Amino acid sequence: MSTDHRHPFAAFPATAGNGGNGLRPYYAPGLSNGNYTTVAPDAQSITSPYYANEYDDLIDSKAAARELINFTVLKYLTTAVSSPFEVSKTLLQVQYMPREDAEVTSVARTSTTIDSDNEEEQYNEYSEDEEEDDFYGEEGSRRRRRYSAGSDPLNTGTLDIEDPLFKKKVPVDSNGYIVRTSVYDESTRPPHQIKPIDGGVWQGIGKLMKQPHEGWRSLFKGQYTNWIYEISHLFLQPTLEGSLNDMFDLYDDTIPLVHLDHVGPNLATLVASNLIVGFILSPLELIRTRMQVQSASPLQRKYKGPFHALKTIIQEEGGIKGLYFSHNLLPTILFHTITPLLQNTTPLIIDRILRISANESPFLYSFAELALNTMEVVITLPLDTIRKRLQCQIRTRTPGNKRFETVVATRPVPYTGIANAAYCIIKEEGGRPKKKGGKKTGAYQKKSILTDWSLRGLYHGFNMQCTSNVVLFFLHAINGIEGNIA
Repeated sequence: MSTDHRHPFAAFPATAGNGGNGLRPYYAPGLSNGNYTTVAPDAQSITSPYYANEYDDLIDSKAAARELINFTVLKYLTTAVSSPFEVSKTLLQVQYMPREDAEVTSVARTSTTIDSDNEEEQYNEYSEDEEEDDFYGEEGSRRRRRYSAGSDPLNTGTLDIEDPLFKKKVPVDSNGYIVRTSVYDESTRPPHQIKPIDGGVWQGIGKLMKQPHEGWRSLFKGQYTNWIYEISHLFLQPTLEGSLNDMFDLYDDTIPLVHLDHVGPNLATLVASNLIVGFILSPLELIRTRMQVQSASPLQRKYKGPFHALKTIIQEEGGIKGLYFSHNLLPTILFHTITPLLQNTTPLIIDRILRISANESPFLYSFAELALNTMEVVITLPLDTIRKRLQCQIRTRTPGNKRFETVVATRPVPYTGIANAAYCIIKEEGGRPKKKGGKKTGAYQKKSILTDWSLRGLYHGFNMQCTSNVVLFFLHAINGIEGNIA
């Protein structure tokens, strides 16, 4: 009998009675790798139901572990791709861009003025001479008199008291330091802060990359924290929702709400599970926002990483109680209640109120979904903006801690709550007013209800979310049309 050399195992006879390969009885799964001698089990142990079930369970567990690893890696990559846009959007939301006639400062200011008529100087509590005497002693006083006599080798020019610069009022604080009167003043802007982002998300990405100590790495600030939050939420929320449904003997949570006759109980458990998980994971959201907003400069950076941020917040802001039950509690509850409610009622509204079927009218269904998603952004984006601004406010309980320096200018006076934040944003912000004639004359347009009140400050990042909704609309519409054609 000739042997086919293209098949090296053709010479082995098939197993009697089953028509299988001749090597099948000698194969033991998982033991043939490496330089180990394989002991083949007998035929009875292989064909036993216990062995088969155990082998199937092992295969299922390995497949599940592999799928879990693939899912977590894919989620990490997706969060990395969206991280630059999320960071820029967060900076747009928390930055303070007031109208120059409505800007506020955090300290009481006094003006130091030099007038050529009476040559009278108005100082705050301490004059500059007294501060220098206190710091340098008599040597500093002698050096000051020598410099004033014109012997300063570094000063080659002359000082003219008639110069308009000396008649300019300079605001100073109680310690004599010049107060930053405007976020648009480049001369008093800290070197670790970027210029106000008056454009969109792409402009914020560009300015962040050009800023010293920031660069492209700052586009991924908070990405690891965001990945942990997303993974934790995806595992905890369905588990809790299923437990609540089992507790109240409701339908399986895998059944879409649109297929249920009575959606109230299932919708309640869905929103409750999102709220509870959102409250549990709210420290991760707090850390993510502060990591994204803080300056990356080594001298200004307060948090070295997410775990250091968690430890620092617990130490400085009242422990676990301050971590959860602070001024961020109410915004967290509202955000994690309204958002899942709007997201999960969209299919119900389209199907039961608008009477639009995804199978019969895919384009119209996608258009209705786009409209409702846009309405969701209109409702939730101001709440998200206020929530992130409150997350950037540190109410420390221990003095002497390192300040939280942000990469964009934030409001120097803290907000007292949601209502106060909404009022201040609408009243103070909305962009810089245009000057008459396009010239820097200092004369602004006449005030009106449109210039005094503006909702623009609450909707930074609106264009980015609307663009993503439009892209999804076209994708869903194309898929639906292609499905009907097929």
